Amino acid sequence: MIMMRNIVTDASGIEDAVRAASSSGAGIACMYATEPSGDAPRSLETIMVSDKEVLRISAPLSGTVFRSLTPAFRAAGIYEREISEMSGVLPLGHPNMRPLKMRTRTTGVYPMQKTKEDGYSHKVIIPRNRLFGDGLFEIPVGPIHAGVIEPGHFRFSVTGEEVLQLRIYLGYKFRGIEKLMETSAAVDNTRMAERISGDNSIAHSLAYLQLIEGDTEIPQRARYVRTVLAELERIYCHLNGISGIAIDASLSVPAQMGFAMKERILRLNGRISGHRMLRNMLMPGGLRKDLSDDSVDDIEKEMIRLRFEADELFGMLTSSPSFRDRAETTGVLSKEDATALRTVGPAARASGIGYDVRRSFPYAAYGSIRMKTITHTSGDVYARLKIRYEEMLESVSIIIQCLNSMEKGGIACPVRAEDGFRIGMAESPRGEVIHCAHVRNGEIWRYKIRDPSFPNWPALETAILGNIVPDFPLVNKSFDLSYSGNDL
Repeated sequence: MIMMRNIVTDASGIEDAVRAASSSGAGIACMYATEPSGDAPRSLETIMVSDKEVLRISAPLSGTVFRSLTPAFRAAGIYEREISEMSGVLPLGHPNMRPLKMRTRTTGVYPMQKTKEDGYSHKVIIPRNRLFGDGLFEIPVGPIHAGVIEPGHFRFSVTGEEVLQLRIYLGYKFRGIEKLMETSAAVDNTRMAERISGDNSIAHSLAYLQLIEGDTEIPQRARYVRTVLAELERIYCHLNGISGIAIDASLSVPAQMGFAMKERILRLNGRISGHRMLRNMLMPGGLRKDLSDDSVDDIEKEMIRLRFEADELFGMLTSSPSFRDRAETTGVLSKEDATALRTVGPAARASGIGYDVRRSFPYAAYGSIRMKTITHTSGDVYARLKIRYEEMLESVSIIIQCLNSMEKGGIACPVRAEDGFRIGMAESPRGEVIHCAHVRNGEIWRYKIRDPSFPNWPALETAILGNIVPDFPLVNKSFDLSYSGNDL
């Protein structure tokens, strides 16, 4: 169970509380608004996380406005835009209230608002970029793309081929998942959690299950199996990211080798779980299904083979001078920008930030095994590639440790989600996943999901500046962000 410190303040004290937490190394990891319920007023919730502590700052709101934190804390910007669209609570003084998810909607209707009440309303449009001048041009891309990818709208302001500004508009995959999660706390919503972001099924499920299970002692075997599944998910996602970088650098042979390796892991997943993306294995209290002895042997053999083939794949890429020329110093995200935006996952670790939920807030069996956090400092495409390669090798080590350590035993136990605020966190292949729930009288009143792609899209907007337009696909692939995880 995650140990959390709680601070309650009024609307005027939010900025001071955030500033005090920031001075000790914490950053804004999530923000959202709750609806009033009985005697409980609407509140603004701010979750701040450092590598040692989780802090919840709760501020009751008497109306539907609050003073924006964005001028002082860049990381707050995207959360406050979401709050205005989802809950109808306006951050006064926000410098850039462009649409985030809801480009069209009925005036005064907000997806997470439970009651009809007087709030603010504004016309929602997609504004043109705000750069003007001779020789400046705007290139709109999407939301429908030539490849088989999810929809997203990108607007580039350029002079020649150099990108001066990029604005990303998402929300085309909005499904209302947070609202669908507002059920009885006794209902098993694992299958819904698995579908938040399709290739991060295990990570989102583990965050949800932590929230439901609280301090319940999960059987040891279930904890080890959960860890194995999480690392298998990390491996196939990292292989997909590496192969995507290779194909956008026009290196077809290593790209196809990487995709073939990914396919073998997906087939392994199907053999051991019945689903290529490992769904339907987890449940509150443990596992729906155990790993057989044959499955354990199968996993071990594939890990040994992967360990050698990963070296060959990375060697093929890094021995190409043309690839190094494309990847090095391209799409640089500085440590300062990564920190200010509270970027997470491989994108942050490639910029020198050594935060990893598995180390800072161990869950499943991560507190019982050896692992190292991989970091690099250049913050470019090449660094993000190396992070994925080295983390994949570390995943192999983690899986072998788990297979050697787990013993026969029970795989599930009964759990019950108590009333109150609950939080779960996991380290997905893209970074930190956060799930929050307010449970009242056995019912989930408000459910909040923070996928790692959500804080990382603004980092992509920053990293592309000063690069040329043809390098955008490469930079984009190196971040490997999820549209559906962002849109919810």
